[in-house]
Amino acid sequence: MESKENEMMTRVGPGTPAGETLRRYWLPVSFSHEISSDKPKLVRWLAEDLVLFRDEHGRVGLVEPNCPHRGTSLEYGWIEGGGLRCCYHGWVFDVGGRCIEQPGEPAGSNFKDKVKLRAYPILKSAALCSLIWGRATRCRFRASTFSCAKTASAPLLVICANAIS
Repeated sequence: MESKENEMMTRVGPGTPAGETLRRYWLPVSFSHEISSDKPKLVRWLAEDLVLFRDEHGRVGLVEPNCPHRGTSLEYGWIEGGGLRCCYHGWVFDVGGRCIEQPGEPAGSNFKDKVKLRAYPILKSAALCSLIWGRATRCRFRASTFSCAKTASAPLLVICANAIS
């Protein structure tokens, strides 16, 4: 295999041929029991850093890792207020990436409604929590498509192709 072909086949970042192809399929990223509502978890998947977290209501979120305000890593944030709170100025982002609280803004300000992180929607089916990482407007997940051991202690978290912003 030539060097150019090797690069094309092995680079999986956004915008690369292999990366765009892989983003069209379901891929495991973490065990569900490893996602706690105590603290967010930084994961690297398909050459992208992402933050995985579970809010107080049990919803799982996968968002870009940096707060849009000052670029602080949300990996150092904490779970409260219905989402992931940035450790720098306290902005809170829900599992859909929407900013739901900005403590420094005046009462009645709607600036938070204009701020959003790139987030990956989640579907839950049987023992699998599934994240859509897809180009398609609808990416259907059928539990019968996958053959997996049913264990209460280790349900999988699965993702499928590109961010929905």
